[in-house]
Amino acid sequence: MTISPELRAKIDALEDEGLKERILRVLTGPGKKRVSDEVIYENALASHIMATEQQAKLRKWTEDEVATFAQHFKRKDPDSYVEFLRQEEQFNEIESLLGWKARCLIWEWIPGLDESDSTSLFRKFRDYAKSDSS
Repeated sequence: MTISPELRAKIDALEDEGLKERILRVLTGPGKKRVSDEVIYENALASHIMATEQQAKLRKWTEDEVATFAQHFKRKDPDSYVEFLRQEEQFNEIESLLGWKARCLIWEWIPGLDESDSTSLFRKFRDYAKSDSS
């Protein structure tokens, strides 16, 4: 099935190359379509916009904030802090129990922190741990 010239123009007008590729892959793929190409395009665009807006709402952690959390972690549970650094350096992964301890310390440090923001800080802290253990 070919894509209408009007829809193709809408897709070509998109700035995000990855989004264009995903939409075209779905529209030209072998699967059976149960909705129109226009509906597929609109749904993909709406999902992309929603994901972009959610990403923009995430807190942007500064290096100072991450370092301050590291000090909090080190002060509250020095043994776990050292183990976290070791696991990150040696295995590039953290055991689930230790990861949970770190998350609990994040929530203790900033009570009521949104799950997405705590996950973001956890990731930044892992990056910090890699650089701190080097």
